[in-house]
Amino acid sequence: MAIFYSPAAHACLDIRAATCSCNISHGANLVSANWRREISTPVAINWSVALHVFATGAFMFFWMKQRGLSAPASFFAGTLVMFCGAFFSHVFAGHLPQLSAMTWSPLILCSIDAVFRTQRARWSLLGMFAIAMQTLAGFPQYVFYTGIIAGLYATLRLIGHWNWRIAAALLSTYPAGVLLAAAQLLPAIQTTRETTRGFRLPFQFASMLSLPPENFVTLLSPDLFGHIARYWGRWYLWETSLFIGVAGLVFAIYAIIRCERGTKWRPVIVIFVAFLLALGANTPLFGFLYTWVPGFDRFRSISKFSFLASLFLCLLAASGLNRLFREKRIEIPFIAAVFAGAVALGVAGWWIASTGSWPGLMNASRASGQSYLFPQLYADTEFIAQSQHLAAMSLFVAAGVCALLGIILASARREPRALFGVIALGAAEMLVFAHGARATFDSTTIVNRDEKRFLEEHPGDYRIMNVANPNSAMSIGAQDMWGYEATVVRRYAEFMTWSQGGNPDQAMSYVKFVRYDPLFAMLRLGYVLGQRGNQLEIGDASEAPMSHLQLVSSYRVLPDRNAIFDALRSTTFDPAREVILESEPEPKPVPSESAGAARIVAGSTDALEIEADVEQPCILLITDAFTPSWGAVALPGSVQTNYKLLPANYILRAVPLLAGHHHIRVEYTHGALTIGKWISIIAALAFLAALGRCVRT
Repeated sequence: MAIFYSPAAHACLDIRAATCSCNISHGANLVSANWRREISTPVAINWSVALHVFATGAFMFFWMKQRGLSAPASFFAGTLVMFCGAFFSHVFAGHLPQLSAMTWSPLILCSIDAVFRTQRARWSLLGMFAIAMQTLAGFPQYVFYTGIIAGLYATLRLIGHWNWRIAAALLSTYPAGVLLAAAQLLPAIQTTRETTRGFRLPFQFASMLSLPPENFVTLLSPDLFGHIARYWGRWYLWETSLFIGVAGLVFAIYAIIRCERGTKWRPVIVIFVAFLLALGANTPLFGFLYTWVPGFDRFRSISKFSFLASLFLCLLAASGLNRLFREKRIEIPFIAAVFAGAVALGVAGWWIASTGSWPGLMNASRASGQSYLFPQLYADTEFIAQSQHLAAMSLFVAAGVCALLGIILASARREPRALFGVIALGAAEMLVFAHGARATFDSTTIVNRDEKRFLEEHPGDYRIMNVANPNSAMSIGAQDMWGYEATVVRRYAEFMTWSQGGNPDQAMSYVKFVRYDPLFAMLRLGYVLGQRGNQLEIGDASEAPMSHLQLVSSYRVLPDRNAIFDALRSTTFDPAREVILESEPEPKPVPSESAGAARIVAGSTDALEIEADVEQPCILLITDAFTPSWGAVALPGSVQTNYKLLPANYILRAVPLLAGHHHIRVEYTHGALTIGKWISIIAALAFLAALGRCVRT
C-alpha cells in the first residue's frame, strides 16, 4: 500500500525528471518504494494491488455499516465496489497511483455519514486521515474529484439537518487533511508549476477521455465494445467502464423505486451530478467548468467521476438488498420486471448476433478519432466477427444472470434465506469480470533480451531512445531520452516539441518523433532502437553523445526562449565548447584551451555529487534537465562556499566555477519540502492530540 513515507522520495518528483527523461511520476512520493528495498518489484506490486482492492471493499463495508445497513448488504456493496469496472479495470492498465487514491474515497464519504449518525465531530478525524492518505497516494485528480463529490454529499446531508457544530467539523476536514499531507503536497504543487501541467491545458487535451454516452451500456454488458485488451470503443475501457454487475444494477434501480425517500434522494442526486460531470465534453457544462472553475483546466479524463458515481450506485444496490432482508417480502412485480429484463437482454443479444450493421457501428467509433485500437483491425473481417460474437455473448451472459436473479428472488418468496443467493450471484459475477480484467504475466518476459544484452555489451553514461517501446529503459535499468508520463518538465517538453517541428507553446507530454536532431547529442543520446516485425533494430546516434560533465569557457547570454532555440540551430554553435545562458554567470569564465577536469563521485535519483579541478574560471555544464527547484551545494574542501545552478541551452544545467578544487552536490533545494515537512509534523501532533482526547472521553 502507498502508506510508507520516505522523505527522500520527495525529490523523486523532480529528480526522476532530471536524471532520466524529464518525466515526473504522479506516484513518486508514496509508491511501494520502501517495500522494494526489501522485496522484489513484482511481489511488491502484486501485494500493493491486492491490499488496495481489499481495503476498498473494507472501507465500503464500513461505510454501509455507518449508514445502518446489515452485514450481508454491506458485504454486497463492498464486493461490487472492489471489482467494479471504474475501479478494478485500472489493474489491467497498471495504474497503481490511481488505485491507491481511489481506495480512500469510500472512507472519506463514510466519515461524513458517521458525523451525522453520531452527531459527534470526532468522526471528522477519520475524514482528515483518509484525505491525507488519498493526497499521499500521489494522484491529485482523484483528490480533487472526491472533494467535489464529498462536498456535494455533505451539503445534501445538511439540508434538513442543519447544525453549526457539524457544519464546522465538516468544513475543517479537507483543510486539516491537506495540512497533514503538506510534506508532499507543497513540493508537488511547486514541482507541477515547472511541468506541462503548470499552465492551463489546451481545451482539446483537457476534454479527452470524457465518458462516451454509449458506454452507459457497460453497466450491464462490460464487453459490448470488446474485451479490455482489444477494446474498440472510444477512449480507454478502464476510464469508461461502468460495470457494477447485473445484480448490482437491478438492486440499485429497485432502491430508487422502492426505498424510502430519505434513503435514496441524496445518492440519486450525487449519481446524476457525477455522471453529468463524467460526460465532460459531451455536454456544454464542461466548457463552462473549464473556463470558470479552477482545477478543471488542469486535468484530462474527467470520466474519472464515474468511479464516484459507482460508489453511490453500489450504495443504492446495498440499500435495496437491505430492504428485502428487512421486509422479508418480495413484490411479484419486481420479480416479473427482472425476468422481463432477462428477456430484453436476450433479444438484444440475438439482434447483435444476427445484424449486418455491426461493421458500421465499429467504423463509427473509428471515425470519431477517439479510438486507440490499431486502425487495421477495423477492416479485419475476422476481428469484426469476433467482436460481434463477444458483444452478443456479453448480453446473453447478462440475460442469464438476470434470469438467475429472478429465480433466486422467486425462491426467496418462500424461503427468505435464499436472498443470500443474491450476494453469491453478485460476487460470482464480479469475480468473473475481474478475472477477465486481470493481466497476468512473467515480469521477466517484458524485458527485451536483445536490447538488454546489447546495452550490457556497450556500457556507458549515455541515453537511449526506443521509438517502439519508449519506456523499455525503465525495465532494464538504462537511461532514456523520452518516455510516457502524464507530467513532463515544461522546458524539456518545449525543446522536444520544437526539435520535431512543433510549436513549443503547445508542448504537452506527447511528442511524435519524426526525425533525428543533432542537438540530441547534448542530451547524451547514444543509440536509437526500433522494431521491424519481431526483429530489434539498433542504430548509433549520428552525433557522438556528450559526456555527463563538460567544462566550458565560452558562453553567451540570451534571455528569450525562441532566441535560444534559434542560436542552438546556428551552424556556429558547438554544445561541447559553448553554452547559452539566460543571465550573466558569476564568476565569469576566462577563455582557456584547457579548463580542467570534472568527475562524478556518486549519483542517485536524489543527488549528484561532483568533484572538479579547474585551472581557470569556467562553467560546469551538466547534461541533465534543469528545473528551478534544484540547486548546487558546496561540500567540504570546495574553493567556493556558494554555487548557483543556472539553465544552460534552455534545458540543461550550468554551474559557474572559480579556479581551484570543487566538491559539489546537486540536489533538490526548494524550501517547499522543508516548509511542508514542518507543517505536516505540527498538524500530525495536533491530530494525535485530538485523537487521544477522543479516546480518553
